[in-house]
Amino acid sequence: MSYASTHRKPSKNTAETNELVTRIEKVAARGVKTLTDWERGFLESLLSNAKKWGRITEKQHTTFKRIEHNTNPEVVNARNNWVNDWSDDKRAKAVFAAEYYKQNPPYFAGAAERILTDADYIPTEKLYRKMVENKYVTRAMSNTAAKPLYMPGHFATVRNNYSTQTMRDLAALRDKQVLVISVDEKTLSAAKGSKKYTILPIGAVDTIVVEERHLKKAKKS
Repeated sequence: MSYASTHRKPSKNTAETNELVTRIEKVAARGVKTLTDWERGFLESLLSNAKKWGRITEKQHTTFKRIEHNTNPEVVNARNNWVNDWSDDKRAKAVFAAEYYKQNPPYFAGAAERILTDADYIPTEKLYRKMVENKYVTRAMSNTAAKPLYMPGHFATVRNNYSTQTMRDLAALRDKQVLVISVDEKTLSAAKGSKKYTILPIGAVDTIVVEERHLKKAKKS
């Protein structure tokens, strides 16, 4: 049943109006401890309009349905269970995803910022699964967990391929040996071979940061 209307005129359908009023009062009652001040004010205004006009606007109806859903006992219980099951592991994965999206904008910018700046913030289960369990973040996590192919203190050789040919820092180092100085703990990229290394070209004084895909095993002397 639709209660929405773009016209501000009294409804002659008393049964429809009464049902709408009942729904609004029910939502206000069950959300007494969880509603925000804005939501309480919205429902009060909505109730007044429903009693006066018998209908509400499409925009008001959309907002009301969202509040009605969020105050549904089953939804509230699921949310409480999610909060109670929140763990350090989930927090760590959320932080990783937030850092991923911080480095790879523009998606989830607001949520990522809040996760990184508010240690007590717990995203909804729906938001968490969208941010953390998508294929891109999952690949980035796998890249992070993968064992480095080249260890600090060991030598590697810069590949001679199209990507290194077009990179200013690597073009002159193709097929030359470099010393691996360190490996980044996190790989905030879903691309294959994107683990980052800090390397020192032989005979140079400045280090360069490259990705694993730009390196190969060092040539034997």
